[in-house]
Amino acid sequence: MLFVRFTDIPKEAFPNYERLPYEEALLLSTQVHQEAQQANERFASEFRIFDDADQLVYKGTFQFGDSTYPNLYLQLKDRIPRIRIRKEDATKKILLLENLERLTPESYKTMIAVTQQHQDTTHISRLRRGQRRLVYGVSGVSLLLLGALSVVQLVQPDPPSGVQAETSDWQPLYEAALTGETDSLVERLEKQKSLNNEQQQFLITQYVEEQDYDQAVSVTKDPIDVETIIMQSKRFVTNRQDTLQAFQAVYPTDEGTFDLAILQKDYKRAVSLTDVEMTTARQEAKTRAYIALKDVTKAQESIKMVHNEELKEQVATLVQLDEEIQALEDQKQQLSKKTDKKELEKLNASLEAKQRQASSLL
Repeated sequence: MLFVRFTDIPKEAFPNYERLPYEEALLLSTQVHQEAQQANERFASEFRIFDDADQLVYKGTFQFGDSTYPNLYLQLKDRIPRIRIRKEDATKKILLLENLERLTPESYKTMIAVTQQHQDTTHISRLRRGQRRLVYGVSGVSLLLLGALSVVQLVQPDPPSGVQAETSDWQPLYEAALTGETDSLVERLEKQKSLNNEQQQFLITQYVEEQDYDQAVSVTKDPIDVETIIMQSKRFVTNRQDTLQAFQAVYPTDEGTFDLAILQKDYKRAVSLTDVEMTTARQEAKTRAYIALKDVTKAQESIKMVHNEELKEQVATLVQLDEEIQALEDQKQQLSKKTDKKELEKLNASLEAKQRQASSLL
């Protein structure tokens, strides 16, 4: 859980200096930002992000009305990775990014930054409290629905300095990709000097599907990026294990070995790996592995790094069942010294029921 506190937003309806849940803060700040853009206003506000332990994890400033970032999430996604921190604090930065990714609705991740002179106000809808889905249209450009992450929008790359990009060149490529004809778009993207995250994901997914792993890795120069997309993309939902195994055979990584072991339910191997870069998803998977192995102590240690209430409840249940099983084992040991077979059979039945319950937690 994350919380955000804004200060000095010159709008009476906005709760300044109030600690808001991240999703609510994202919603309200985006509404104020869009209203400022439509009114051609500009103002800045400092904000702070806190975790559920009330620890400050980030401090920054958001420029309301400016066209650089459509919302707070996209600014954080761009700026946080560039922050230089000590090596020992790298995990904190990764966890913050992972939590932002998990808590942000998909529609906010794909909003497009536009300049004021190209805004079409008929396409900018005002946000209302509780609204969670946005449609953000710009200059009639068709946004591509990519299978790489189920629904992803491609944004035209920034044009060279002083040159106005022609959206008409991209529109037919987007529309063709919507029908499954992606070759032309792939060729065009391959010629670009720089790509945004969504474009990289799209290309990597295409290359992986063609089993062209060298090309997939060449997009970001990091095989872990490819492995992460294989694990997260809905495109590979039916063949994720086989796809990851094939990629891992060519570009083995500790992270890929861990994720593959989780997919194969080889939990002992997964938790034995020590050089894996832990993300939120991997930490949760590791916790589930300890639950499956009924390793109470390790599960309790692992859950401290996870902000997943359902998983916390499962660990708590495992701890309770372990205590009850231990108590029944002690009773069984005492009864075994006596001759009361009926009582022993009754106790064995209770013990087996508790053990089955522990095994079915996942």
